[in-house]
Amino acid sequence: MAQPILCKICGKRRARRSCPAVNGDICAICCGTEREVSLSCPLHCEYLQEAHRREKPVPVDYSISVYPDVSVAASFVRDHEELLLFSVYSLVQAALRTQGSVDTDILAALKALIQTHRTLDSGLLYETRAENAIADSIQRSFSASLADYQKVREEREALSPVRNSEVIAILVFLYRIGLQNQNGKPKGRMFLDFLRQMTPDSGVEERAPSILL
Repeated sequence: MAQPILCKICGKRRARRSCPAVNGDICAICCGTEREVSLSCPLHCEYLQEAHRREKPVPVDYSISVYPDVSVAASFVRDHEELLLFSVYSLVQAALRTQGSVDTDILAALKALIQTHRTLDSGLLYETRAENAIADSIQRSFSASLADYQKVREEREALSPVRNSEVIAILVFLYRIGLQNQNGKPKGRMFLDFLRQMTPDSGVEERAPSILL
């Protein structure tokens, strides 16, 4: 009689599911306890997707500044859909290209970007850098994409650049969404998954041609 396949993580319980993070089979208990804790789960994993659908986000600590002086009305978001779509797409691509990036890195990059643009809005040219190398990489990638986006608007589409205040509002909007859509796990990418699902492969070119820069 064939011996049961044991979990590749604990080595004790019967393996019940394939885990792309360990390239082997694991038990349901280890999947549940180690998912995005010790395991860097790829976003395409069906068990991760199911977990993200049913997980409750960690409560937002409103003692931490969420930029209460920046008002972002629903009408503003609707009127700036292309800028929002561009920003989401650029953040997702920057995070996916940066090895080891997790939700806290995206939030750190957004925070640094917001501070940089708020300083610029006051008339000063000073770039605030993100607190770690991964977040800094995401920040740099997004800034480069934004510069390209502004250039295309001016040179190819004969449009005025997006105003700095509008960039700030969209970044703050995304930062607030990020705080409300994270699971608090060390390797959690619930927010990244949320953003990724806002940029489906089909229809992106038709809705925002410049976004693919």
